[in-house]
Amino acid sequence: MTTTLPLVRAAAIAPLMVWLRDCGYPLDQMLLDAGLPAGLIEDRDRPIPLMAGIRLLMEVVAREGQDVPCRMVAHAGIEELGLLGQIVMSSRTPREAFTKVERAYLHHGSHELFTLTPGSGNGAVRHAFRVPVDCERLSFVQQYVAALIRTVVLRTGHEGQLIERVELTPHPRNGVEGVSAEFGCEVMPSANRTVTMVFSDAVLDRPYVNGRQVADVVIPAGSAVIRGDGTLAGSITTILPGLMEAGAEPGLANIAELAFMSRRTLQRRLAAEGTSLSDLIDKMRAEQAIARLTASGNAIRTVAAEVGYGSNASFSRAIRRWTKTSPSRLRRSAHDGRTTAGDEAE
Repeated sequence: MTTTLPLVRAAAIAPLMVWLRDCGYPLDQMLLDAGLPAGLIEDRDRPIPLMAGIRLLMEVVAREGQDVPCRMVAHAGIEELGLLGQIVMSSRTPREAFTKVERAYLHHGSHELFTLTPGSGNGAVRHAFRVPVDCERLSFVQQYVAALIRTVVLRTGHEGQLIERVELTPHPRNGVEGVSAEFGCEVMPSANRTVTMVFSDAVLDRPYVNGRQVADVVIPAGSAVIRGDGTLAGSITTILPGLMEAGAEPGLANIAELAFMSRRTLQRRLAAEGTSLSDLIDKMRAEQAIARLTASGNAIRTVAAEVGYGSNASFSRAIRRWTKTSPSRLRRSAHDGRTTAGDEAE
């Protein structure tokens, strides 16, 4: 059971977004339909709900067929993966790349495990989710992950067999049939819902053809960057702006699905942290409303509409509840404060 909402960097779905864009799909509309903000392809460090990224992938699978995860990765490649892509591009060999990625993965995703385990003449790269993704979705997500792992060794230019063995979660109806052709080796069903890819030491230690293409990358320490304060409320607050940009105010059912919880469990855990979903949304609305009201010259009724209020009266009541003053006085005092600060600076 998760204790925070599972998050991943938008870079995780960057190859998917690049493929959609280049194939002429309406990328921004598909992002919105999946519960993600438009323009995400330009904001790859932004945390997004893991489940929303999976939704987008499954929509493309439904349209394009079961081999599309491998096709989109072949089109876009590892360099699209934000920090992880930079790490690979700054490494000398696949082993160095996988070792660095293992250290950086807590920055990339909040509920995933990535490891490189040495063996006898080989090494096993493993990836697992620590959330209960159903087997049908998991089978396609793992194809996508395995294809990304393969691109790390493809950069060596090795012309022999790259992969000794692949283990993937089987599709509930189709198993792993047909996947072997994608990876050029035997693909076996995974018994523990984990992607496992075994490479020989010769492949892992083969230098990349072009050597380092970017300077060495500083790996952020720990997982706090994406986990926030480690609370369920904190993780929900991280993605609320994106959800609110994507459409209507998110409800309990939507957030519960993203958190891999029941609605009752979500409510109970938020209550234990002294808050509720409506409180979190209200706080977010307050921050957005005050920021827009004090920073822009738009009419107050325009700002009210931008942050989801149907009338000036309801917006004014909310501003008074949050700040104990009216929208016009709040804007005026913020403007006077900036003017005074500017006069002092001069």
